[in-house]
Amino acid sequence: MATTNAVPPAAPEPQPQMSAISRIVGVFFSPGATFKDLVQRPSWMAPMILLIVIWFGLCAALVKRADWVTYTRQQIEKNKFAASHIEALPEDQKEAAYEQGAQRSKISQYVRGVIGWPLLILFSAAINFAAFKLIGGVRTNFGTAFAITAFAHLPMSLRELLAIPVTFLKDPQSIDPQNFLASNPAAFLGDSAPAWQLIFFGSLDIFAIWAIILMAVGFSAADPKKAPIGKALGIAFGTTFSVVLFFTMMAWIFL
Repeated sequence: MATTNAVPPAAPEPQPQMSAISRIVGVFFSPGATFKDLVQRPSWMAPMILLIVIWFGLCAALVKRADWVTYTRQQIEKNKFAASHIEALPEDQKEAAYEQGAQRSKISQYVRGVIGWPLLILFSAAINFAAFKLIGGVRTNFGTAFAITAFAHLPMSLRELLAIPVTFLKDPQSIDPQNFLASNPAAFLGDSAPAWQLIFFGSLDIFAIWAIILMAVGFSAADPKKAPIGKALGIAFGTTFSVVLFFTMMAWIFL
Protein backbone atom coordinates (compact mmCIF):
# COMPACT_ATOMS: atom_id res chain seq x y z
CA MET A 1 0.00 0.00 0.00
CA ALA A 2 1.22 3.47 -0.80
CA THR A 3 1.83 5.65 2.19
CA THR A 4 1.79 9.40 2.36
CA ASN A 5 3.72 11.54 4.77
CA ALA A 6 1.61 14.07 6.66
CA VAL A 7 2.74 17.60 6.04
CA PRO A 8 2.96 19.50 9.33
CA PRO A 9 0.99 22.74 9.38
CA ALA A 10 3.04 25.81 8.69
CA ALA A 11 3.95 27.82 11.75
CA PRO A 12 2.21 31.19 11.88
CA GLU A 13 4.37 34.01 10.69
CA PRO A 14 5.44 36.35 13.50
CA GLN A 15 3.64 39.65 13.51
CA PRO A 16 5.85 42.61 12.58
CA GLN A 17 6.87 44.65 15.59
CA MET A 18 5.54 48.18 15.82
CA SER A 19 7.92 51.13 15.80
CA ALA A 20 7.77 53.87 18.44
CA ILE A 21 5.96 56.20 16.04
CA SER A 22 3.49 53.44 15.11
CA ARG A 23 2.77 52.90 18.79
CA ILE A 24 2.20 56.59 19.44
CA VAL A 25 -0.25 56.79 16.53
CA GLY A 26 -1.77 53.43 17.42
CA VAL A 27 -2.64 54.56 20.97
CA PHE A 28 -5.18 56.95 19.45
CA PHE A 29 -6.52 54.81 16.60
CA SER A 30 -5.95 51.14 17.52
CA PRO A 31 -5.16 50.93 21.24
CA GLY A 32 -5.93 47.22 21.58
CA ALA A 33 -3.33 46.11 19.03
CA THR A 34 -0.87 48.76 20.23
CA PHE A 35 -0.90 47.67 23.86
CA LYS A 36 -0.68 44.00 22.87
CA ASP A 37 2.53 44.84 21.05
CA LEU A 38 3.72 47.03 23.93
CA VAL A 39 3.43 44.31 26.57
CA GLN A 40 5.59 42.07 24.39
CA ARG A 41 8.34 44.69 24.14
CA PRO A 42 7.81 47.32 26.85
CA SER A 43 9.30 50.75 26.22
CA TRP A 44 8.50 54.20 27.56
CA MET A 45 11.12 56.62 26.23
CA ALA A 46 9.22 57.82 23.13
CA PRO A 47 5.98 58.87 24.91
CA MET A 48 7.96 60.42 27.77
CA ILE A 49 9.99 62.58 25.39
CA LEU A 50 6.83 63.59 23.53
CA LEU A 51 5.04 64.55 26.75
CA ILE A 52 7.97 66.68 27.90
CA VAL A 53 8.54 68.40 24.53
CA ILE A 54 4.88 69.35 24.10
CA TRP A 55 4.73 70.59 27.69
CA PHE A 56 7.72 72.86 27.03
CA GLY A 57 5.94 74.23 23.97
CA LEU A 58 2.88 75.01 26.07
CA CYS A 59 5.06 76.53 28.79
CA ALA A 60 6.62 78.92 26.28
CA ALA A 61 3.14 80.01 25.16
CA LEU A 62 1.89 80.43 28.75
CA VAL A 63 4.96 82.39 29.87
CA LYS A 64 4.58 84.72 26.91
CA ARG A 65 0.83 85.25 27.07
CA ALA A 66 -0.53 84.74 30.61
CA ASP A 67 -0.89 87.56 33.15
CA TRP A 68 1.28 85.95 35.83
CA VAL A 69 1.00 88.75 38.37
CA THR A 70 -2.80 88.54 38.40
CA TYR A 71 -2.63 84.75 38.50
CA THR A 72 -0.20 84.84 41.46
CA ARG A 73 -2.43 87.29 43.33
CA GLN A 74 -5.43 85.00 42.83
CA GLN A 75 -3.50 81.95 44.00
CA ILE A 76 -2.34 83.73 47.15
CA GLU A 77 -5.87 84.93 47.92
CA LYS A 78 -7.14 81.34 47.73
CA ASN A 79 -4.59 80.17 50.31
CA LYS A 80 -5.64 81.46 53.72
CA PHE A 81 -2.15 81.07 55.20
CA ALA A 82 -0.38 82.93 52.39
CA ALA A 83 -3.14 85.55 52.22
CA SER A 84 -2.86 86.39 55.92
CA HIS A 85 0.90 86.85 55.55
CA ILE A 86 0.59 89.11 52.49
CA GLU A 87 -2.13 91.25 54.06
CA ALA A 88 0.25 92.25 56.85
CA LEU A 89 2.71 93.79 54.36
CA PRO A 90 2.76 97.41 53.17
CA GLU A 91 1.26 98.03 49.73
CA ASP A 92 4.61 98.37 47.93
CA GLN A 93 5.87 95.13 49.46
CA LYS A 94 2.67 93.37 48.39
CA GLU A 95 3.30 94.30 44.77
CA ALA A 96 6.91 93.16 45.05
CA ALA A 97 5.75 89.84 46.53
CA TYR A 98 3.31 89.36 43.64
CA GLU A 99 6.07 90.09 41.12
CA GLN A 100 8.44 87.65 42.79
CA GLY A 101 5.70 85.03 42.93
CA ALA A 102 4.99 85.53 39.23
CA GLN A 103 8.64 84.93 38.35
CA ARG A 104 8.76 81.78 40.48
CA SER A 105 5.57 80.53 38.84
CA LYS A 106 7.08 80.94 35.37
CA ILE A 107 10.19 79.00 36.38
CA SER A 108 8.15 76.27 38.05
CA GLN A 109 6.30 75.66 34.78
CA TYR A 110 9.55 74.69 33.08
CA VAL A 111 10.77 72.69 36.08
CA ARG A 112 7.52 70.75 35.95
CA GLY A 113 8.28 69.91 32.34
CA VAL A 114 11.58 68.29 33.35
CA ILE A 115 10.53 66.39 36.47
CA GLY A 116 6.73 66.70 36.49
CA TRP A 117 5.82 64.16 33.82
CA PRO A 118 8.38 61.53 34.92
CA LEU A 119 7.18 61.80 38.54
CA LEU A 120 3.52 61.73 37.53
CA ILE A 121 4.03 58.66 35.34
CA LEU A 122 6.02 56.97 38.11
CA PHE A 123 3.33 57.70 40.72
CA SER A 124 0.48 56.63 38.44
CA ALA A 125 2.31 53.47 37.39
CA ALA A 126 3.01 52.50 41.00
CA ILE A 127 -0.60 53.07 42.12
CA ASN A 128 -2.14 51.22 39.18
CA PHE A 129 0.43 48.42 39.27
CA ALA A 130 -0.42 47.81 42.93
CA ALA A 131 -4.17 47.99 42.28
CA PHE A 132 -4.12 45.60 39.33
CA LYS A 133 -1.84 43.22 41.22
CA LEU A 134 -3.83 43.21 44.46
CA ILE A 135 -7.36 43.46 43.10
CA GLY A 136 -7.06 41.85 39.69
CA GLY A 137 -4.12 39.51 40.22
CA VAL A 138 -2.61 40.71 36.95
CA ARG A 139 0.61 38.87 36.11
CA THR A 140 3.00 41.54 34.89
CA ASN A 141 6.03 43.48 36.09
CA PHE A 142 6.56 47.11 37.00
CA GLY A 143 8.54 47.86 33.84
CA THR A 144 5.57 46.86 31.70
CA ALA A 145 3.21 48.82 33.96
CA PHE A 146 5.41 51.91 33.59
CA ALA A 147 5.39 51.58 29.78
CA ILE A 148 1.59 51.12 29.74
CA THR A 149 1.17 54.22 31.92
CA ALA A 150 3.46 56.36 29.75
CA PHE A 151 1.58 55.50 26.55
CA ALA A 152 -1.82 55.75 28.26
CA HIS A 153 -1.12 59.39 29.17
CA LEU A 154 -0.56 60.48 25.57
CA PRO A 155 -4.08 61.99 25.33
CA MET A 156 -2.86 64.54 27.89
CA SER A 157 -0.18 65.63 25.41
CA LEU A 158 -2.95 66.12 22.84
CA ARG A 159 -4.72 68.35 25.37
CA GLU A 160 -1.57 70.42 25.82
CA LEU A 161 -0.98 70.60 22.08
CA LEU A 162 -4.50 71.93 21.49
CA ALA A 163 -4.01 74.45 24.29
CA ILE A 164 -1.05 76.15 22.55
CA PRO A 165 -3.06 77.94 19.82
CA VAL A 166 -5.90 78.55 22.29
CA THR A 167 -3.44 80.35 24.58
CA PHE A 168 -2.52 82.78 21.81
CA LEU A 169 -6.18 83.46 21.00
CA LYS A 170 -7.39 84.14 24.56
CA ASP A 171 -7.17 87.36 26.51
CA PRO A 172 -4.08 87.19 28.79
CA GLN A 173 -6.09 87.87 31.94
CA SER A 174 -8.45 84.97 31.18
CA ILE A 175 -5.65 82.40 30.85
CA ASP A 176 -5.37 79.96 33.75
CA PRO A 177 -1.92 78.29 33.64
CA GLN A 178 -3.27 75.39 35.70
CA ASN A 179 -6.41 74.84 33.65
CA PHE A 180 -5.42 76.04 30.21
CA LEU A 181 -8.07 74.24 28.17
CA ALA A 182 -11.82 74.11 28.88
CA SER A 183 -11.97 70.32 28.78
CA ASN A 184 -13.36 69.84 32.30
CA PRO A 185 -16.04 71.45 34.51
CA ALA A 186 -13.47 73.22 36.69
CA ALA A 187 -12.69 75.57 33.82
CA PHE A 188 -16.15 77.12 34.25
CA LEU A 189 -16.16 77.53 38.05
CA GLY A 190 -14.40 80.89 38.14
CA ASP A 191 -11.42 82.18 40.08
CA SER A 192 -13.26 82.32 43.41
CA ALA A 193 -14.02 78.58 43.51
CA PRO A 194 -12.45 76.75 46.48
CA ALA A 195 -9.47 74.49 45.83
CA TRP A 196 -11.32 71.26 46.59
CA GLN A 197 -13.87 71.99 43.87
CA LEU A 198 -11.15 72.77 41.35
CA ILE A 199 -9.41 69.47 42.14
CA PHE A 200 -12.56 67.35 42.02
CA PHE A 201 -14.15 68.86 38.94
CA GLY A 202 -10.77 69.24 37.25
CA SER A 203 -10.39 65.46 37.44
CA LEU A 204 -13.49 65.08 35.25
CA ASP A 205 -11.40 66.01 32.24
CA ILE A 206 -12.22 64.50 28.85
CA PHE A 207 -8.58 63.74 28.12
CA ALA A 208 -7.93 62.38 31.62
CA ILE A 209 -10.89 60.00 31.27
CA TRP A 210 -9.50 58.94 27.90
CA ALA A 211 -6.17 58.19 29.60
CA ILE A 212 -7.90 56.07 32.27
CA ILE A 213 -9.63 54.02 29.58
CA LEU A 214 -6.29 53.47 27.83
CA MET A 215 -4.77 52.41 31.14
CA ALA A 216 -7.45 49.74 31.44
CA VAL A 217 -6.85 48.58 27.86
CA GLY A 218 -3.12 48.33 28.57
CA PHE A 219 -3.40 46.28 31.75
CA SER A 220 -6.04 44.07 30.13
CA ALA A 221 -3.60 43.41 27.28
CA ALA A 222 -0.92 42.49 29.84
CA ASP A 223 -3.10 39.71 31.29
CA PRO A 224 -6.46 39.23 29.48
CA LYS A 225 -7.49 36.25 31.62
CA LYS A 226 -7.02 37.98 34.96
CA ALA A 227 -8.17 41.42 33.79
CA PRO A 228 -10.80 41.31 31.02
CA ILE A 229 -11.63 44.77 29.77
CA GLY A 230 -14.72 45.23 31.96
CA LYS A 231 -12.84 44.36 35.14
CA ALA A 232 -9.84 46.43 34.05
CA LEU A 233 -12.06 49.49 33.53
CA GLY A 234 -13.50 49.06 37.01
CA ILE A 235 -10.05 48.86 38.61
CA ALA A 236 -8.67 51.81 36.63
CA PHE A 237 -11.59 54.13 37.37
CA GLY A 238 -11.86 52.97 40.98
CA THR A 239 -8.16 53.62 41.60
CA THR A 240 -8.29 57.07 40.02
CA PHE A 241 -11.45 58.04 41.94
CA SER A 242 -9.83 56.99 45.23
CA VAL A 243 -6.77 59.16 44.58
CA VAL A 244 -8.90 62.14 43.50
CA LEU A 245 -11.11 61.77 46.57
CA PHE A 246 -8.05 61.75 48.84
CA PHE A 247 -6.60 64.97 47.39
CA THR A 248 -10.05 66.59 47.33
CA MET A 249 -10.45 65.90 51.06
CA MET A 250 -6.95 67.24 51.80
CA ALA A 251 -7.77 70.46 49.93
CA TRP A 252 -11.12 70.79 51.71
CA ILE A 253 -9.45 70.43 55.11
CA PHE A 254 -6.30 72.50 54.67
CA LEU A 255 -6.98 75.02 51.85
